[in-house]
Amino acid sequence: MRRTLTVVSSCVAAASILALGITVAGLASTSSSSGVGQTTSETTGETTTTEGPKTTKYRAALTVGAEVPKPKGVKAGVGGTFKVDLTDSSGSYSVGWTLTFKNLTGKAAAAHVHKGKPGKAGPVVVSLCGPCRSGQKGKAKVSKTVASAMKAGLAYVNVHTKRNAAGEIRGQVKKAS
Repeated sequence: MRRTLTVVSSCVAAASILALGITVAGLASTSSSSGVGQTTSETTGETTTTEGPKTTKYRAALTVGAEVPKPKGVKAGVGGTFKVDLTDSSGSYSVGWTLTFKNLTGKAAAAHVHKGKPGKAGPVVVSLCGPCRSGQKGKAKVSKTVASAMKAGLAYVNVHTKRNAAGEIRGQVKKAS
């Protein structure tokens, strides 16, 4: 009888350890590196899925040829880049950006993100800097409209100088490959 009791106790202990291991493994699998996680209510048994912020990289090559109207008196080798990370946190959007440029006709008076198609001038939707320096970085909250324009390729960045107040270099914002 004692031997049977010992065997039963050992089986119960092994089953408890196995159940605990399965529970721990189940908890560990509810989150991932993508920022998606699940939680289960102990009282209702309902599962809730949460998603963390999603960041997408965008880029723009800034050139004289893309600017409208055409700039005057530009130097050879003028150009720049705009790198931006667009973050979507459950419908709240923000950007982190870096702007570089070289060989402008003068100091960069300002730089903006505009809403607009290639070859068309559009309204300013985000002020980046003014005055600006090459290598400048910044962060800003943006509207869903601005985020949608960036995603659709309907936003551009340009850098303004005193000589070319409407813009000296410009580039359409596109998803980085």
